[in-house]
Amino acid sequence: MVRATVTTPADLLLVRNVSRRARLTFEALRGHYTRRGKSRADMVALSTMLSRNLCLYRDKRIVGPVPGVFVGDVFNYRAELIVVGLHNHTQAGIGYVPASLVSEGHPVATSIVSSGGYLDDSDGGDVLVYTGSGGRPRNGGEHHADQAFERGNLALAYSCKYGVEVRVIRCHDCDASPSAKLYVYDGLYKVESTSYGPGKSGREVCKFNLVRIPGQEELGSKIWHASRKLAAMLDTNTRPPGYITLDLAKGKEAVRIPVCNTVDQNTSPTEFEYIARPEFPPSMVPPKLARRRRCCIYSQTACGGGSSSRSSSCSCACLKRNGGGGPAYNADGTLVRGLPVVYECGVLCGCPLSCPNRVTQRGMTHRLEVFRSNETEWGVRTLDLIQPGAFICEFTGVAMDTAGNATGSSTYWGGILDPRKFPPRWREWGDASAALTDEGPSLFPQCPAPEYLLDVSLRRNFATYICHSGAPNAFVEFVNRGDENESWPHLMVFAMETIPPMCELSIDYGLDQ
Repeated sequence: MVRATVTTPADLLLVRNVSRRARLTFEALRGHYTRRGKSRADMVALSTMLSRNLCLYRDKRIVGPVPGVFVGDVFNYRAELIVVGLHNHTQAGIGYVPASLVSEGHPVATSIVSSGGYLDDSDGGDVLVYTGSGGRPRNGGEHHADQAFERGNLALAYSCKYGVEVRVIRCHDCDASPSAKLYVYDGLYKVESTSYGPGKSGREVCKFNLVRIPGQEELGSKIWHASRKLAAMLDTNTRPPGYITLDLAKGKEAVRIPVCNTVDQNTSPTEFEYIARPEFPPSMVPPKLARRRRCCIYSQTACGGGSSSRSSSCSCACLKRNGGGGPAYNADGTLVRGLPVVYECGVLCGCPLSCPNRVTQRGMTHRLEVFRSNETEWGVRTLDLIQPGAFICEFTGVAMDTAGNATGSSTYWGGILDPRKFPPRWREWGDASAALTDEGPSLFPQCPAPEYLLDVSLRRNFATYICHSGAPNAFVEFVNRGDENESWPHLMVFAMETIPPMCELSIDYGLDQ
């Protein structure tokens, strides 16, 4: 049993990346097994990681904060909690260190998952009344037997006695999660008192009064509920305090982009011309053909469908350009694997816009907002839960060749985005090679380096306000459509991990290199 202490910014970045790498491997494995029709792909992925010793901190029991896990982090599966060392049970609500590993000879609890499933539970945010385990059927329902101070219940009692803090993870129902559940890490609590007596069911129950330790980040669950209320308000065209505009895009996007500033009077995001698509030169647009390409037909399966493996046969010529010939996207529209460039079907293809190989062409689906920040001046955050691998947005601006020949009329050269400077973060997404050693090397499509710059000084969209991070939660993926010029790929942003509501988006611009 150990207590981990991480203090320096460099160490914080290091442990964050270690935690993120473990989650990326889990998500890659889960997607791999899902595409192969495995039942409970999340548990199969966990089993694989356990067998390969890829789950973090299994050789030690950490008391207090877990390195690399931040208050407010969200998880779609209980298995993920084990992967990063936050909790150590897939079903039991109380994680604890057994007596044999504690010098005092008594078990102590390290974490709990609170889902409010017991009649006697009471949750006030900073104060949580948690009912112990046992006494009811495995699949839920009312208590049919008395609880006892044993196993996890006994461990929580000794955590109270010894003053050992407990990590609290709250479980919420969530339609946007693939598991229909969302697990939010809400920080450290102290078990202030315990009691034993008749509960609302008439049976004897163990109850624990937990109080949140002051000085931590705001409750992730509180932010979760607040974001829902905010989104509902914006959906009714009600302008909350501090909002400059309800739609920076002025109807040019599939969803509105509000701008919020509760810091000062700066309104600069509203002072440029908003364009929803990058403006490329005519040389990028393929000539019109008398007949559309027969790369694919009006069939979801023919264009991938997102249900088969990347190595499966496919008649779509665009999909075959993605290296392995399989689908670029899963059935839910998330990216299967990061690639040097993703080839989507284009305007000359025979398939409709609903084709599963046209994900980015259907536009944004997540509600985002530009906001004023004391740390990053301006940033972009999400109002929705964004799943790993989901398409978020595109960088727009006025394209010019690397010699500086612009297609627009801008003569201001202060805001130039160079696609060649983005590091290959795409390599991290969907990479399960650490666990699936028998899969063979990945087949990546060959493509030329981008040969253009993007002038974002006067005409652009909100994407340029996404902040930089050395441990980003999103990444830039090059996307080419149909017969477009391969040297002028689109700059698309995809989620690197599960991004909770009100979380700021970040990508790696290559500034640390």
